[in-house]
Amino acid sequence: MEPTTRPKTRRIEVRLSDEERRLDAAAASALGESLSDFFRRAAEARAHEVLADQHQVALGEQEARRFLDALERPDEDTVARLENLRSRA
Repeated sequence: MEPTTRPKTRRIEVRLSDEERRLDAAAASALGESLSDFFRRAAEARAHEVLADQHQVALGEQEARRFLDALERPDEDTVARLENLRSRA
């Protein structure tokens, strides 16, 4: 992630325990960032991760095989539903 040059005009408050504050401050310091930058970057990374999960489906090997087989050889009910949808279009 690249630092943004847009002005920061919105503010939020976060309540932390002393232990959380020390841990986060140490991590920010290790990266040479302010605590504010550290939180903002961490929140942005997590937001991207959460939203990506909403658009991607991960299948195991066995699940992927079953899915591909179903695409290649749909059952009669699926074929009938698809034909019904096509006739309505």
